[in-house]
Amino acid sequence: MRAAFVLHIYGRKLLMLEFNNLIWQDKDIYTKYFQASPVHYAEYSFFGLWAWRHSYPIEIAYSDENLCWLRSGGPLPGIFGPVGNWDAVDDWDKALSHFKPGDLIYDVPGKLKAKLETRDNLRFTEDRDQHEYVYAVKDLIALKGKNYSQKRNRVRAFLDGYEWDYYPLTKNDFDEILDFQERWRAHRDETMTEDEAASLYDEDLAIRNALDKWDDFKFSGGFIRVDEKIIAYTIAEELDEKNIDVRFEKAFGEYAGSYQAINFLFMKNHCSKYEYANREEDMGEPGLREAKLSYNPVFMLEKYQMEIL
Repeated sequence: MRAAFVLHIYGRKLLMLEFNNLIWQDKDIYTKYFQASPVHYAEYSFFGLWAWRHSYPIEIAYSDENLCWLRSGGPLPGIFGPVGNWDAVDDWDKALSHFKPGDLIYDVPGKLKAKLETRDNLRFTEDRDQHEYVYAVKDLIALKGKNYSQKRNRVRAFLDGYEWDYYPLTKNDFDEILDFQERWRAHRDETMTEDEAASLYDEDLAIRNALDKWDDFKFSGGFIRVDEKIIAYTIAEELDEKNIDVRFEKAFGEYAGSYQAINFLFMKNHCSKYEYANREEDMGEPGLREAKLSYNPVFMLEKYQMEIL
């Protein structure tokens, strides 16, 4: 465990965390903290942190055997967490002793907020843009009822309208996936803003990281071919035995129903053993929020800002 040091401020003894850059060698110990956490945010799996490390550099501090904290120095700077078994923490005065009045901690789980919100020295603010959307896998496979009528129609339009094949994603397909990425990004470049282009470049790096470390994570994936070319694919990561996270989902939109089809076919062929599918946050983007809500999440993994008073 990395060391910490103590500083006295205003007569109060504060345990100061020692943050270090997240490195590959953190994978095993950090994953133990992540798996011990009562809530498994997709954003905070080790892959979720490591894959975006170039654009969102992360530092980590292990405060004790139950908790670790994250600090971002990227476009969204701040301290995040905690990650770990916060149900096992008996002394929250001690656990929070390394923070001072005015400090903000981001992405505090909703379930942890419920444990701490009666404390006089903490104030919580909901961060709706960062809530993660969670769906029942059985619903995404069945697409039953009027709430899914449009999705059924879109899936049917694709399945009936094209000569298609679906395949599980293996290492033998990685070169074609990268070729798809090049074609997909070139297609999007025609209409993207500068900020959108930068965001997709960061995502492209994360996708390449996933393919590069395929054997080191519990990944699965699938893709659709039309006319011998990949026109849609999904890469997902198992978060735990009940939850799978859809990390990347891409399709050429000019194939009517392609996005709905890849979601349906991937869920049907790979995800029946899971109870829930996480499709992450919408980041406050209206179009993305509308799309995620249209699949009828069964619940949200809530995140809050916590201010030390």
